[in-house]
Amino acid sequence: MPANLPPEYFAAEEKFRSAESTSAKIHCLEELISTVPKHKGTDHLRAELRRKLSRLKSEQHKKKNVGRHESDFQIEKEGSGRIVVTGPTNVGKSSLVAQLTRATPKISDSPYTTWNPLPGMLNVQNVQLQLIDTPPLNPDFSQPELFDLIRTADLILLMLDIQDFPIQQLADSIALLTKHHITPEFLKNQPENSNASLSIPTLIVVNKVDNRSFMDDFNAFCELEDIELPVLPISVLSQNNLDFLGSRCLEMMRLIRIFSKPPGKEPDLTQPYVLKSGATVTDFAGKVHRDFVQNLKTARVWGSGVYDGQMVGRDHLLNDGDIVELHI
Repeated sequence: MPANLPPEYFAAEEKFRSAESTSAKIHCLEELISTVPKHKGTDHLRAELRRKLSRLKSEQHKKKNVGRHESDFQIEKEGSGRIVVTGPTNVGKSSLVAQLTRATPKISDSPYTTWNPLPGMLNVQNVQLQLIDTPPLNPDFSQPELFDLIRTADLILLMLDIQDFPIQQLADSIALLTKHHITPEFLKNQPENSNASLSIPTLIVVNKVDNRSFMDDFNAFCELEDIELPVLPISVLSQNNLDFLGSRCLEMMRLIRIFSKPPGKEPDLTQPYVLKSGATVTDFAGKVHRDFVQNLKTARVWGSGVYDGQMVGRDHLLNDGDIVELHI
């Protein structure tokens, strides 16, 4: 029987293959196992992956027994997606995370204030996203575990400082990421990156665009780049564009919000189910309850591309903001 593995499996497998530390490999392998469909065609694969996981956990346990503590870079995933904020020192990473979440990173004008990652939760249109502050990218010294953490991201926010040679900052940051086999998605089709291990959606966030003069500098920065970049000017100081940053993250993470409507009742518009763009009614049914996939007969949809309450089949593609009533 064929395995019929989903695209999520191959993306997770790529993350696992490029992981460097044991803790990162365990995290990626657990994610990989969760993407494997459960049927006879995948029994051998799931057994082999579980054996690998058992060996890695045994290896990690032995290391702990000889005095090694659990890494600060091993952070449990929360919410509907993970955003890792990275970039050179003093570009405003910690200030951004503090502004958007309840996290309280240490903030200073001195370089290299942040030595360990710190997570916080960002609420965007009732979608909870994990936002992680990280130590700076430094060509002279960056811990390998930092890059393991970046590999677990669903989106990278690569922060630059418009007031401090942003073109050089961008070049240095990309060089360091690609050295560790991480390629921003906007570069994946470039010939020099054809053998890169892992491509991750990346939004370039140019901070300290505090006034019109710096906006002119930002426009010049965009014009000087050879390729079209996914880029957003912000100012943490004046909070310029911070309200738009969240929605841009949802867009780049390709996340959509789907609302459930029980038959005969009003929909709950405060608690969306979060799926990847391209999700179908069947995918949504599996999110609501795993038994619904097998028992689903049809569904009614209110939203984009349909008339209110239109009956649709299992393969109907859903759009952001759709309301779905499942019939079992």
